[in-house]
Amino acid sequence: MTARRTLLLASAAALMGVPAWAASSVASPGQGIGHGHAGSPPGQTKDADEHGTTTHGAPTSPGKSHKCKAHGVAYIVSGTLEKQTLVKNEDGTYSGEITLKAITHTNHHAKGAKSPFTVTKVHVTFGDGLSGLEGLKEGDGVKLIGKITTLAKKCDHTGFTPTVTIRKVVFTAPTAP
Repeated sequence: MTARRTLLLASAAALMGVPAWAASSVASPGQGIGHGHAGSPPGQTKDADEHGTTTHGAPTSPGKSHKCKAHGVAYIVSGTLEKQTLVKNEDGTYSGEITLKAITHTNHHAKGAKSPFTVTKVHVTFGDGLSGLEGLKEGDGVKLIGKITTLAKKCDHTGFTPTVTIRKVVFTAPTAP
């Protein structure tokens, strides 16, 4: 029993003294060349964005960044209501047009937003004691939340037109001065 325990302790101490990369079951033939992924050709690695590179770091496909594909970013516009022509749909969403008297706040991507906004199948929230469409009046607060498609600045923008999709509208009663 003592010999068995001694042998077990000796083998555990020997394994702790060996670096993980030196253990034959962990080491790979390309150790130290790069972190290859399954499906990568030998000698080629992929970075965090999945762009192929050679072992020397030169890109295999320059200009093919995922940033150059249209992708949605946040689009937020706040202001005061002038009028609205929203109609409730069968599924509980609303469609119609919202006109803002003044735009008081936008996020970076909504800069230059212009009223009126045509919305289709948006979720509407009535806050601060507002009960529904019939309770809305001029001067109420409005917040439009959605997405706008964009490309990175360095990409070719010829023929690209951003698309705005509003998914939620929040109405609030005006705050007292």
